[in-house]
Amino acid sequence: MSNQLLNTAAKHPFSIIGLADRAWNSLAEVIIKLGWDPITRLCETMVTANEKASNRLMAKIASGQLKVFTLSRIYKFPLREGQGEDNEGFKAELRVISDVFWVRLCTMGDLGFAEAYMYGEVECFLSKDMTYSCAIFKDLDGDIKAGHSISLWSGGQGLKRLVPKSTPKSTPEKLNGFNNCDHEASLSCPPIQEELHQAQVRKLEHIIQKAQICPGHRVLEIGSGWGSLAILIAQTIPNTRIDTITLSVQQQALARERVAHAGLSDRIEVHLMDYRNLPPEWEGAFDRVVSVEMIEAVGAEFLERYWQVVDWAMKVKSGVGVIQVITIPEARYDRYIKEIDFIRKWLSLPPVLTTSYLVFPGGFLPTVTLLLQTMRSGSQGRLIVDSVSNIGPHYARTLREWRKRFLDRFESVIVPSLKTEYPDVMCGPRGREEIEVFKRKWIFVTVKLDLPPAPWEITLSRLYEKVTKITDVM
Repeated sequence: MSNQLLNTAAKHPFSIIGLADRAWNSLAEVIIKLGWDPITRLCETMVTANEKASNRLMAKIASGQLKVFTLSRIYKFPLREGQGEDNEGFKAELRVISDVFWVRLCTMGDLGFAEAYMYGEVECFLSKDMTYSCAIFKDLDGDIKAGHSISLWSGGQGLKRLVPKSTPKSTPEKLNGFNNCDHEASLSCPPIQEELHQAQVRKLEHIIQKAQICPGHRVLEIGSGWGSLAILIAQTIPNTRIDTITLSVQQQALARERVAHAGLSDRIEVHLMDYRNLPPEWEGAFDRVVSVEMIEAVGAEFLERYWQVVDWAMKVKSGVGVIQVITIPEARYDRYIKEIDFIRKWLSLPPVLTTSYLVFPGGFLPTVTLLLQTMRSGSQGRLIVDSVSNIGPHYARTLREWRKRFLDRFESVIVPSLKTEYPDVMCGPRGREEIEVFKRKWIFVTVKLDLPPAPWEITLSRLYEKVTKITDVM
């Protein structure tokens, strides 16, 4: 198990919060790793208790079958007395490598399972036709079921596959790493079309269309990304001018490079700027405002301020905006804000608590209701909603494509980059172990995000004087 946890100098070790966080995490890890046998046995019993016990979660499995393998026994769920083994439907297996898995699972639930997988304390196997999300949200795998062949790359990439035991070379025991799985996929499955780029372009074109950007418009983009949306607007709509803002030095540098390469430096300006500190001369200056998956980094306490800025920057008479945001379902919100899940702990905690490799620092997922409430209060009712669209079903396919590329290029691209960025950790005595922790963490992240929360798209306009518009919610 990793002891360093990708801990680099960027963790601010001498801050009070940093020291407290480090001390607590170290103590918790020591206690968990001790794995006293009576405690692990108790935790195992609590997790696998049968229907007569208070914990009935395992018995509620309604579709498919789960097997849990330990050194001493095999658990089968939801197999009951007098029933044979279900030979049809989805199958999944867990191989418990370390009994610490039971302690994590019992004490931390979802977060404990995620960390156990990340640290290699449990291995996951899926049947060949199973994706991580298919048994829960079948619509998320619609692209697979609509005529596309199901392959080892259908979902859950990086997790091991259960394949027919009649094939000597493909027993689960031999699928002990991604490379074997990928090799079999390359032999038995047709090559996957390079469709991700085209899909991304279609998404950007859709946002441009929804925003009704016209020739001569001035556009504000909050969150530059790597510059693709700003460049596409300038390339496809004549005489447009785009101001795009970011807090990332790396994003600004690459976006400027791409803008210059496209010959658009006279029409696109990439600013290193906080959305709360826009120049005074930008007030009411923009015909259109667009923002793609940036509002998740705003934080609950600043949502009203965000909408206030959007309202402030739009032209009074004709402003229109499109905001794409990943939200969390209403029913999960109360629990979400009270607890720290895997994504928030390992990818979103404030920089003072963790390391600089975080992707979503300070990340917070709002609900649709919270967005609409804060929009109304932040703009004092001047921003009104024209449409709300759920684009979440597309996200599962995107994540599968990302996961494939991540694993295809892990050794050739990602490992060298990690060693360059974090030489003390990745090139140290536990370097390979840290690299595997990083790999398994991102496998889990892309698999977990197959499930809601999901992206929504909000189209809004600015109410001028007393004009009333009909709100269309899809």
